[in-house]
Amino acid sequence: MIISHPRPLWIYSVLPAVILNIGAILIFGSYYALLATQPGLVASIRPTQVQFLAYVFVFIVEWIFAIMLLRQRAAEGKTLAEMIAPDGKNFGFKRLPALGLFVIFNILFILYIPLVTALYGRWPSLSDLALWQRLFMVLAVPLQAAFCEEFIWRGHIIPELKARGRSDFAAIFLSAISFALIHGIFLIDKLLLTFILGLVTGFYYLRERNLIPLMLSHYIVDLWTFAYSVY
Repeated sequence: MIISHPRPLWIYSVLPAVILNIGAILIFGSYYALLATQPGLVASIRPTQVQFLAYVFVFIVEWIFAIMLLRQRAAEGKTLAEMIAPDGKNFGFKRLPALGLFVIFNILFILYIPLVTALYGRWPSLSDLALWQRLFMVLAVPLQAAFCEEFIWRGHIIPELKARGRSDFAAIFLSAISFALIHGIFLIDKLLLTFILGLVTGFYYLRERNLIPLMLSHYIVDLWTFAYSVY
C-alpha cells in the first residue's frame, strides 16, 4: 500500500551518511593535517586513538538515529517486538534461511580479510588500545552496529521505500547504497563489501520480515572481526 503522507525518508537514508562522512573527514583530516604541519601538537596521539575516536563518534550518531526512530514508532503505537518482526513471529523465524544468511555473512568477511591484507599490507590492528577501549570495541560496538544498522537500514528504510511504491529490487538497492555510504566514501573495498551485504540482508528481510537473524548474524561477524583487530 502506498502511503498518502510519507514521513521524510532522507532523515534516515541520507542524513546519517552525511554526518558520519563529514565527521570522519574532520577527525582524520584534522589529525593528519596537524601531523604534517605541526607534528609536535599530536606527537603523543597514536593513529589507533584517532580510529577509536571515530568509532565512538559512529557509536553515538547511530544510537541517536536509532533512538529517534524507536521513539517515532512508539508514538505510532508500535511495540519493539512489532518493529523487529512485523509479522509477529519474532523467534519463530525459519531456521534454514537464517542459517544461510549467517553463513553468507561470515564467508563475505572471511574473503574480505585477505583482500584487505593484500591491498594495504595488513589487517587494521587496534591492539595497542587501553583495556577499556578494547572492551568497548569488542562488546559495545558490535552490539550497536547489529541493532542500529539492521533496525534502520533494513527494518525502516526498506518498508518505507516499498510504501512509496518502489519495487522490491529498488528498495533493496537504494537501502544497500545508503548502508554502504555510512561506512565511508573513501575506501572502495569497504563500500563494495557493505553494498553487497546490504543487498543480501535486504533480500532476506523482504523475504522473511524478521530482524532477529539479521541482528544476530551482524553481531557475531562484527564480534569476531573486531576481536581479530583488537587482539
